[in-house]
Amino acid sequence: MWIERDIKNKIQRAAGTRPVVLLTGARQTGKSSLLQREFNKAEYITFDSIDYARSADESPSFFLEQFNNTEQVIIDEVQYVPGIFRQLKILVDRERRKYGKWILTGSQQFELMENISETLAGRIGVMRLETLSASELRKGPVGYNREFIYKGGYPELWSNPGLNSDDFFESYVRTYIERDLRNIIQVKNLSDFQRFIKLLAARSGQLINYSVIASDTGVSDVTIRKWVQAMQLSGIIYLLPPFHTNMGKRLVKSPKVYFADHGLLCWLLGITGLDDWADHVYRGNIWENIVFMELVKTQGLRPGADIFFYRDQNGVEIDFVTECSNTLSLIEAKAAERVEPGKLNFKKVSQLFAGKKKVRSFLMNNSQEKKILKFGNYYAINPLLTDFDLAGKNLD
Repeated sequence: MWIERDIKNKIQRAAGTRPVVLLTGARQTGKSSLLQREFNKAEYITFDSIDYARSADESPSFFLEQFNNTEQVIIDEVQYVPGIFRQLKILVDRERRKYGKWILTGSQQFELMENISETLAGRIGVMRLETLSASELRKGPVGYNREFIYKGGYPELWSNPGLNSDDFFESYVRTYIERDLRNIIQVKNLSDFQRFIKLLAARSGQLINYSVIASDTGVSDVTIRKWVQAMQLSGIIYLLPPFHTNMGKRLVKSPKVYFADHGLLCWLLGITGLDDWADHVYRGNIWENIVFMELVKTQGLRPGADIFFYRDQNGVEIDFVTECSNTLSLIEAKAAERVEPGKLNFKKVSQLFAGKKKVRSFLMNNSQEKKILKFGNYYAINPLLTDFDLAGKNLD
């Protein structure tokens, strides 16, 4: 069963205007399957193959020259041979207008992104594939299912109905997170790292405090910072900085942490069904994580670039603030089906920008309504049931 991905048109546009296209993202988000489907006549090579990776690493020129007469090539998991980019630049510069010949994927963004910025600037289109959004499920053959709340969006969980989500996540953590990250950051004690991952899950939607996590894990602050960075750059988590008109203050204040897939988050918290989620102490945090990722997946927002959180010295908070041109969107995420207006801080925060910016306010709650509703100064939306556009003119 195939579920169409919204990013496919963006990938095709990039392939029509750039010699190289790179699709990044965490393991098992469907990168390889999507590219092989979209470019079904391309030759496919994966550096998961030890022999291919070794050959390309030792003789990148010889390896790539074999594709001189090939119309299009997909190279999977290029992070295993980061040295290939310099030779790829030489080949691309011979045929700068042969667009879309080199289609690449990468699951880890450590040296990968650094090497690309140095060698292929202006020659490459880079995109990131997340797990399935609720919108993609609704439009696909599966349709939306409330199990999405705890299963998340890894494509295989939905394309293979017989696959048990508990088995999937146990295998995912052992095979990809523990194996890949352990090798990269040289984890000495696996039990410490396993404890760290679960402690991080329990802090989803909260300010990240490295000292507290270090104390609870039993390792140093420096180690925790390295592990968090590894989780972030491998696509497992996002760090969301605070909103501030002073860009410098955005960088120095503590960020909040979110998981890139809420299904993985739920599994780490021991949630394997809707009843578990409904009664869970972190129910509100999980819903906030769900809303955050739906914003990233469907609105094309980039944490730290155009989406932030707001918190002032008086404790007034807004879960998410998006910034586009001269418009701010204030977004509150509430797991309840109905929310008392007095619990929302839209008015307190919006008045700070009166006369400076246009402000829209959104409540994203777990309602059963499939339409966008308006109550006073804010719109109410369940992002799991309703397509929306924060910048939509129809909201004015």
